[in-house]
Amino acid sequence: MMQRSVGVRFVVGMVVLATLAAACGDDGSGGSGGDGSTTTVTAVDGDDSAVPTTTSEAAAEGDQPVVLTDSFTGVTSERITVGVAAPDLEALRGLVDLDHGSYEAAYGALLADLNRRGGILGREVEMVFEAFLPIGTEGMDTICARFVDDEEIFVVMGALFDDGPLCYTQLSDTAVIGSTQNDARLAASQAPWFTGDRNTDDRVEAVLRGFAARGILDGQTVGVVGAIADQGVIERVAVPVLADLGVEVADVSFIEASPIDTVASDTETSLIAERQETLGVTLALAIEGGTPLYVGGLEDLTFRPRIATTSLSSLRAFIRDRGGRDLSVLSGSVAGNTAEQLGWWADPALQDCIAVVEAAGEPPVLDPNTRAPDEPENIVSVARACRDVSLFEAIATAAGPDLTNDTFRTAGETLGEFHIPGYGPGFYDAETPDGAAPIYFYEWDEELQDLASDGSTL
Repeated sequence: MMQRSVGVRFVVGMVVLATLAAACGDDGSGGSGGDGSTTTVTAVDGDDSAVPTTTSEAAAEGDQPVVLTDSFTGVTSERITVGVAAPDLEALRGLVDLDHGSYEAAYGALLADLNRRGGILGREVEMVFEAFLPIGTEGMDTICARFVDDEEIFVVMGALFDDGPLCYTQLSDTAVIGSTQNDARLAASQAPWFTGDRNTDDRVEAVLRGFAARGILDGQTVGVVGAIADQGVIERVAVPVLADLGVEVADVSFIEASPIDTVASDTETSLIAERQETLGVTLALAIEGGTPLYVGGLEDLTFRPRIATTSLSSLRAFIRDRGGRDLSVLSGSVAGNTAEQLGWWADPALQDCIAVVEAAGEPPVLDPNTRAPDEPENIVSVARACRDVSLFEAIATAAGPDLTNDTFRTAGETLGEFHIPGYGPGFYDAETPDGAAPIYFYEWDEELQDLASDGSTL
């Protein structure tokens, strides 16, 4: 089998982007700090609107003054300390061509704007930023220890992979905003956790039922495939849902090789494809992060099942790999995903965040629909920061002056309707700490050489 030198690059990108729910692109030239420094975002000089006070007058005449106290870890009468963790893409230069812009600058600009507008009920927000190598968990664990033990943050934001959030919500009684939930992670969590990204278990079920409703599964011999890391969601969700739908599954396979060992993963995919072809599989349901591993392994084979994936986000690294991919393997493919990068640009809430970041002196944020292949996908860092900061602001404000884990949880579970920047309408309560953003249907567009949404939801 031909060995592809770009394989490592696109798979590493897939690992990053499956978590970020974003498209991949070029060299990571921004957002890479990781020097252990503390960045304090404050109001601009001469602007007194963000000066925190221990007592502020209530807006309504006759109300009692709001008293701010040192109410919880990371919360004093004057400030709230938040941690922001983001992938260090510059450290991957040479392995993957990704440039999401500067995560540090995006979060910093939006939190500075929050401070200019008065902070959280008069408390200033202080950001501690750290970048980590997005391979394995060692980097995330190190940052967790620093954030919790040394910086004593109140909440962490950003992109934490896999079980990374559990270091905070399960082990450290520290709240999380952002990252990807599933039912098992939520069950293990003790501290509050709210995000704009759909719960993996709920999303996989919704996508599969949506495929069935559209007739995608009708008359097909179905093979299910995923990475070994996704065995849980496949066995816990995908297989039972397909059985409930009356879909006969001819094969369930897992790619067990390390994602960065492309020779081994291609060999496994070849064996899986040979078995699927023998079984007459016509539709391959590629589940979550295993999607690009499977699709990439088909490039050198003649077997061409129709691809239906529950994670267009993870597939982006394959589609956008500047090293070149054989996109014919995706002809006729379909996907389910929350609003994707190409649709973010039209969201007024995200445009507001873009204006704030650009006003802070950052490079113009590029429209992903017209961006040249060699230009940065800096909308990715801004969109992530916009979702996290806006959700944090809404919940922390609703929690009131006595900000603790308990009041933060109650505020999030009673937030109700909330527009998730880039994703659309969400609703937050105890049952949907992810906001349950709409999931859209995507089909392969030969002219675009990409999957495009028709605007309908699953």
